[in-house]
Amino acid sequence: MVWLRSNSSRRERDYGFVPTHEGSDFESMVQAFTSSYGVFGAKPLGDERAFNWAGDLRAGGPLTSLHSVYPTSWKIRTLDESPQHLAFFIPHAGSIELTVGKKSVNGGPGRLLMANNHEADDRVVHGPHCSDVLFLDWKVMRRTLFSLLETPTLESLDLEPVVDLTTPAGRLIGNLTQTIIQGMRNGGPLLSSPLALSTMSEALADLVIRFAQHRLSGHFERKKVSAVAPWHVRRAIDYMHANIAEPFTMSMVADDVGISLRALQTGFKTFRGTSPGAYLRTIRLKAVHDQLRDPLNQQTLRDICTTWGFFHPGRFSAIYRSAFGESPRDTRLRAAVSFGATA
Repeated sequence: MVWLRSNSSRRERDYGFVPTHEGSDFESMVQAFTSSYGVFGAKPLGDERAFNWAGDLRAGGPLTSLHSVYPTSWKIRTLDESPQHLAFFIPHAGSIELTVGKKSVNGGPGRLLMANNHEADDRVVHGPHCSDVLFLDWKVMRRTLFSLLETPTLESLDLEPVVDLTTPAGRLIGNLTQTIIQGMRNGGPLLSSPLALSTMSEALADLVIRFAQHRLSGHFERKKVSAVAPWHVRRAIDYMHANIAEPFTMSMVADDVGISLRALQTGFKTFRGTSPGAYLRTIRLKAVHDQLRDPLNQQTLRDICTTWGFFHPGRFSAIYRSAFGESPRDTRLRAAVSFGATA
């Protein structure tokens, strides 16, 4: 026990923290992070044999944090089979060079960069290097996008990689990112609360989508202006929710509201950015998602889908995956695991 304490003290003295993973060559670093998180491509830009590295890698639900140090520079590449995530980079020493599309930025101490790893080109870690990185499972971003847009989207967000920490919104994203990292580092208290990790991951995704700069930023600005829909759109939405499990057509909705089908379609396009039929499919898809997230619901997937008007399993699975970033079975398994962790 005395030896263990002295060994931990030595490692903390060498690195400034007690690592969960460490090694003395480049290959050991790649193998350790691959087995602990997922596959990725990597290339040393210095002597790969004299590569004394260390990392504190912590994973909990949709979030993974990594505090790490490297002696020299190296390059990261995303592979097709790499887990998809939104990465937040906070360098403390050295820098990271990040290229997304035509944008190339170099972030050092005091800056916060972020990128979907499947949309970014090779990232260069310039050493000697020390940084924190927070990985947010992209499925959370997909689910949050679906909830906010009320329609699935398969397109890239084209996120601006630099978070402007001089703005209130940028500071909010940065502060929450730092809070999560601090709560996970060194086996922190967040790791013992799956519910807190899930809630904070959803909050971070919501902040990024609402306030960061990306392809859909203009949509959310317009949505603020037109948030209050006219009476006929609100009444149509009320009708859909009241009869969500019943078979009905858009003509029946228009008749109940007392307007033409064309006026109904125009109202939804203007104030909800979608068609009435797509809006109905969205709220029914949310109903399926809610039931699959209920670990006490024992209905089969087929029965749940039939209840909400989805009669083609293959087509439904494709729509579901585009909306939530996972299969219906994955949602049910995730709910069961979370329930078991809190029971």
